[in-house]
Parts: sequence; structure tokens; C-alpha cells
Amino acid sequence: MFRHLFLGILFTGFLVCFSLHAQENTDSAYVNKFVPLPFASYSPETRLMFGGLLIYQFKPTGAGLETRSSQVLSSVIFSINRQIMVEVIPIVILKNENWLLEGVLQYQYFPNNYWGIGPESKEEDVLDVQYRQFNIKQGAFKKLGEGLYLGPMFRWTRLSRFEVGNQPTAPGTLEIPGQEGSNLTGFGFSIRWDKRNSITAPTSHHYVDFSSFYYSRFLGSTYPHFQMQLDGRKYFDITGDKKTVLALNGRMRMTEGTVPFQEYSMIGGWEIMRGYFLGRFRDYNALQVQAELRQHLFGRFGFAAFIAAGEVWDNQWDISFSNPKYAGGIGIRFNMNPKDTNNIRLDYGIGRHDRGFYIKISEAF
Repeated sequence: MFRHLFLGILFTGFLVCFSLHAQENTDSAYVNKFVPLPFASYSPETRLMFGGLLIYQFKPTGAGLETRSSQVLSSVIFSINRQIMVEVIPIVILKNENWLLEGVLQYQYFPNNYWGIGPESKEEDVLDVQYRQFNIKQGAFKKLGEGLYLGPMFRWTRLSRFEVGNQPTAPGTLEIPGQEGSNLTGFGFSIRWDKRNSITAPTSHHYVDFSSFYYSRFLGSTYPHFQMQLDGRKYFDITGDKKTVLALNGRMRMTEGTVPFQEYSMIGGWEIMRGYFLGRFRDYNALQVQAELRQHLFGRFGFAAFIAAGEVWDNQWDISFSNPKYAGGIGIRFNMNPKDTNNIRLDYGIGRHDRGFYIKISEAF
């Protein structure tokens, strides 16, 4: 555990140091910027969250107008649900966009809700579960063509101290896969076609990513399994001035093997199917689609309206829509950085089975 954690800290530290060096960027068209914020956020999964957030938007030394801005997001967050989350998330785009370096270093203590597995879980089946989790994910992607990237990824995650309510759960007393704790070590790859004009607030072009991971028992995984995910996004600048944008997104995630509960495919959350609690429905496979209309209003303010639909299922392509899940909602946007748009968003989503209010940084997709 500590060996993996040390490697993650070392790699993330390298990216942070790299970004600080990039402050010397002499491109007069772009000004590197630190955005420190006392942070507050809200979602159904956490309720009110508060803490400290530091966003560093920058371009590496020598990068010019042809290179999109990078960012390092660091946060220490607490919630009134007694959750604790510490994260460092660097996204570094090197000169001429020849390489993308992405990493996540995360610790969380996360009391949460669990409704079981499958598309027919009932609201009254909810359990209060608590656990601690370390997560490290690293990727390095080489540019193969205009906007086209391919590269390896590594992920290690450990879940421990699993409890239901305030009492430790003895193994075998509940049918929750992974309740005795889990270690997962996996390698994979991602092929990505990214033509977006911005990472934080895209208004045109597209993004397509196919990724896969294999968690092997040989590498120490207690639940060996295979994951793959397809994520496609398309943006239409309807008025040609970036003030009215239609954004479309579709995601499919499939797993095969022995899967602990936190690795099942889920619908809901603050990125897609807003209005559904993340994990309200989970199973081996999930499909979700959404559309969002983003409209600039005046000054730094904007408006958004969104709709979404999704489903989870068990056996490969044996998907059923007998209990459809769909959601819709509206939101307000406030641009924190007019020189390189990065929005605070307030969204309210209503689903067929659930509803939720969200306050988050950057667009949902």
C-alpha cells in the first residue's frame, strides 16, 4: 500500500513542480493564474461540502497559442455527512500538445448510501455504508495525429474499514461484494480523440475516449476483473460566438469478472444523469446519454438546461428498458476566469426515481 502511495505522491509532485516552473511562460497572449478559493459545494451524495481549493491554470514553458491551457486542481474537502476528501488532479498539456499527462491522487473517508445491485433496487433497500479509500491513477498519452492520443494507464485503489451504520460488518452477514475490503492494481490503455477548444468549458468540436483496465490477481488484485468504457462528447456553437452551445454526451461502461461494489457501473452523479444519486442503480454494465443547452446571459453569467436517460444491466447485451431511468433540469453558470473560461455551476436535476441539487466547478462534460 505505502509503496503505491509513495509512487503516486512522487508522480503528482513532479507534475505540480512542472506546473510551477511553467509560471515562467513568456507567451504574452496567456497569463498563468492561481485561483485560490474557500470552497463550498453541494450534491445529494455529500450534501454541503466545504474546504479549500486551489486551481492553477497555466501553459508550460514555450507553449503558445496552439496549446490549450493546463490545470492542477488541489483540494481538501469536508462534508456535513462527515465525509473527508483530499485530492490532487493535474492535467498537463505539453508544448504543441505532443503529450498529455494526467493523474489523480485521492484519499477519502466516505459514508455513503448503497441500494444493492441491479436495475430494480428499491428505495427502502438503502443501507448506510462507510469506508476509507486510497486511489491513484496515472496516464501518459502520446499525440499520434491532430487531437489523437494513445497511451498506457495505471491504477491502484484500496478500500478498507468497511462498516454498515456504526457497527463493523462481519464478513458474510450481508451480501455486499467487497465488504471485507479490497485491493485493486490494474494496467490499461486509452485511445482518445480530443478536438475540444477548452478543457473546462468547451464550445466546439468533439471528444471521444475508449479506455480499458485489467485488474489481475497476479498484481495483487483481490477482485480480478476487466473494465472498459466509451465516452463520446460533441459540442455545437449554434450562434458562432460561443454564446449558445449545444453539448451532447454518451457513455457506456462494461465489466466482466469478480467486481467489488464500488467498481460496478453506476448511473447518476454530478456529471451525467444529474438528479440521480450516484450509485442509486448499479450493475455490471451501464449506458447513459445526455444533452445540455448552454446560453450566455450577460457579463459572467450563463444558463443551462439538460436532459438525460440511462440504464444498468447484468448480462452483456441483455439490456431491458422495463424500468427506465431519465432526468432533466436547469442550471446557472458564473465564470470565475473571463480570460480562460472556468465556470461555477449550480444545477437542479429531477429524475424519475430521484432528484438533486449540485454546486460544482467546471462544466459537467
